[in-house]
Amino acid sequence: MEAGTEFVPSDFTRLSRSPRPVFKRKVYDDIFQGRLSLALAQVEGVKVYRFSVLPKGESAMPSTHALAPGSDIAFDVLEGDARLGLAEVLSGCTFHQSLRARFEFSFPLAKTACCLGLGERYSSLNLRGARHTLCSTDNPNHDESSDSLYKAIPFSIFLDDGLASACFLDSSAPQIYDLDSELDGQVCIELLSARGFSFYYFDKAPLSQTVAAYTALTGRSELPPLWALGHQQSRWSYPDAETVRELAREFRRRRIPCDTLVLDIDYMDDYRVFTSDKGRFPDFKGLIEELARDNFRLVTIVDPGVKLDKDYKIYQEGLKLELFCRDAKGEVFVDRVWPGRSVFPDFQMEATRKWWAEKLQFYYDNGVSGIWNDMNEPAFFDTRFIPVSSFDELPETGEQPFLQRDDADGEPTTVGHLEVRNLYGSMMCEATYNAALAARPGERPFVLTRSAFAGIQRHAAVWLGDNKSWWEHLRKSLPMLLNVGLSGVPFAGVDIGGFGEACSPEMLLRWYEVGIFFPFFRNHCWLKGRAQEPFAYGAAVEEKARRLIELRYSLLPYISGLFHEHRQTGAPLMRPLLYHYPQDAMALKCHDQFMFGADILVAPVMERAQTHRYVYLPEAGSQWTALADDKTYEGGRSHYLEMPLGTCPAFVREGAILPFADAMQSTAEYEQAAITFKVYGQQGSAVFYEDDGKSFDYKEGGFAQWQLAYSEGFLSRLMGGHYKTSRRYFLQKPDGSKIPVQL
Repeated sequence: MEAGTEFVPSDFTRLSRSPRPVFKRKVYDDIFQGRLSLALAQVEGVKVYRFSVLPKGESAMPSTHALAPGSDIAFDVLEGDARLGLAEVLSGCTFHQSLRARFEFSFPLAKTACCLGLGERYSSLNLRGARHTLCSTDNPNHDESSDSLYKAIPFSIFLDDGLASACFLDSSAPQIYDLDSELDGQVCIELLSARGFSFYYFDKAPLSQTVAAYTALTGRSELPPLWALGHQQSRWSYPDAETVRELAREFRRRRIPCDTLVLDIDYMDDYRVFTSDKGRFPDFKGLIEELARDNFRLVTIVDPGVKLDKDYKIYQEGLKLELFCRDAKGEVFVDRVWPGRSVFPDFQMEATRKWWAEKLQFYYDNGVSGIWNDMNEPAFFDTRFIPVSSFDELPETGEQPFLQRDDADGEPTTVGHLEVRNLYGSMMCEATYNAALAARPGERPFVLTRSAFAGIQRHAAVWLGDNKSWWEHLRKSLPMLLNVGLSGVPFAGVDIGGFGEACSPEMLLRWYEVGIFFPFFRNHCWLKGRAQEPFAYGAAVEEKARRLIELRYSLLPYISGLFHEHRQTGAPLMRPLLYHYPQDAMALKCHDQFMFGADILVAPVMERAQTHRYVYLPEAGSQWTALADDKTYEGGRSHYLEMPLGTCPAFVREGAILPFADAMQSTAEYEQAAITFKVYGQQGSAVFYEDDGKSFDYKEGGFAQWQLAYSEGFLSRLMGGHYKTSRRYFLQKPDGSKIPVQL
């Protein structure tokens, strides 16, 4: 194949020759001869190029489960002159062993551009100036020196002068993103894979359009059940049924809103999945029914490790059906996790995913409301998987603790562990989500996961994995969640208070102050530290935490509307200021604040013993109103504000109309709660959305979407849907008066 001109979709991207060939051209000829294509599509108004490479002898690209099934996006294959330069691209590929092809993509980066996305990164919001390895890893002690964490989402955004370009490298194999670490104005993306890949380039567009285009490809979250948006309380572990009962009683007695109690690994019989301990939980189903009568849901953890026990039915069945991962010798791979010596389902096989979904019926038969998938990087105790920071560091034999089998073509084939590691957790979640749909047709599932790949938003919410009760982890949670949101995942959060070590009363309240604006809202900690429930720190902390949690529940109509917005546009719930104010130089620098939707700005305190902070409010000439006390502040400047402990650190933009629900102890009371529309400023507008919060009826018109407008009065217009409710609605005017309204 003769070299041609460079592949240049716009003036932004260049795919260039690798400077370090390892093997001769013959390796390329043997592995990738002639298997390439270039295509183009308009997606959400964005020009998207797709460059695909497939190994010789393969008939189809291996599925990463990243792309939304049934997508009607048509990519037109480009021929002739449009294909020039592909020879140069492929001749620039280097190879690291006979079964591993190494690709490098490089392009210039403007001096003023910032880099966003890539899923879970322990970094500032702007990822520029560092190397980032995408290889899912269990690392609870992460800090500035950490690279790979629990989620690997290969979607990178490059924002400059208010416009965003982006790359999506659809391959579950390890990837390294060098985002100008050498300060040479270059981005270099490295991929190590012999299975082929598709590389998507998104031409310049507003950031919101770029995110919309990416989520159109990989899918968007369905609306979650309303109860999952409420307060969730968890610990490793609540040891027995009576402890759980007492916990529920305490929340209701103290009038602290809560919807969900979560059971960690100790509810199981010797950590065997699909079991409960008959001694500590003698009537598992009865306990769940008892909790339900007091409007509590129960969520249980499920790990992928299956205890190696000849008397354990699940192990024997999976072994007989050949559903477990195997090592390089073809033997069932064994490693230690919480149950001791364990085997691991091969979720690449459709048969395994169906089998796992069938076994999950155990939980739904007992009344469990949701499933929490943990340890699914996958994590091992003995085979410590440490991702490399450079592909040059790989040993000759490769770091492959076990092999998986791929049934994409109907016949099992051996696939290296590194090729699919990033995908393991997402495939487990796909099986879990389908299990919930099968067990309770028409009811919205709730699945939570620690590990994730591109497209996870279709099947699960995420939290950022094991964190610590460190101020640094509190601070980093903001940019981490913002980049996860820009990577297509709207339903995300962190462990409020920190999972490990001991959270102080001050830290817990500061975490609650910002945590009520996290889409996923859960307090979780480990058994070695102090109890972390809101009432475990004394009356003063309890009262402040109660008021903050009550505010979370009052905002549920607004939060539900943001999830609807995501489903329509792909927009995350948590957004960096630059999402709405891309031309504002201060917004580009503001990484310790965020927008919660388009109307609420959150500026939390995240330093010990700090009682004041500077808050930047964008949009000169506008007014912002503090949610805490209704004081107004001028936009387009910073304000040095007092932020006493327990203060809500949020501000509402002028012209917004926010819906507030009446007080409730759980979302079971939501349908009867009145909603008050509060106008911020002398006039305002909003879109108000509601549905039953339970079913998928919204897909068939079972929703109501209203256009609200206020200017010396109140106007509303039905935009779509036919959902009706008996709840009462009120309007709070700018002067504070409150009147009933009819929608």
